[in-house]
Amino acid sequence: MADLVFDQKIDLPYVYTAGAVQRDALNGLREGRLVASQSEDGYVSVPASPFAPDGTHLRETREIVAEGVIEASTVAHHLPNAPAFGLIRLDEASHGLLHRLGDGAESLGPGARVRAVWREERTGSITDISHFAPAPETVR
Repeated sequence: MADLVFDQKIDLPYVYTAGAVQRDALNGLREGRLVASQSEDGYVSVPASPFAPDGTHLRETREIVAEGVIEASTVAHHLPNAPAFGLIRLDEASHGLLHRLGDGAESLGPGARVRAVWREERTGSITDISHFAPAPETVR
């Protein structure tokens, strides 16, 4: 018995209205800043979201540094030019952020420090971060 597959376009029109914390996050991205939401007990979500995984309402926002550590990475060999992506734990965040790696960060492994590289023209989207590049060494 053969499988029957239908390939069909289905229009599902919808309107998304950003809440207060998402609005802060989107405006921050447009300005070249990362804005996170946080709970009273210290959970920090970036980009900002209105709820933590446990359902706690995250009402407060704050700017965080756009630098962190690669937790894991992969290369999308099935896409043109085989882009690399990393799960990046930003310094003050409670969870990782999946984003593109570039400028040599593609060859880095877990534990390597990276920083956000911002696009010149920004629209208020997570793609305003072009990619994450190796972070300059910190003087200790």
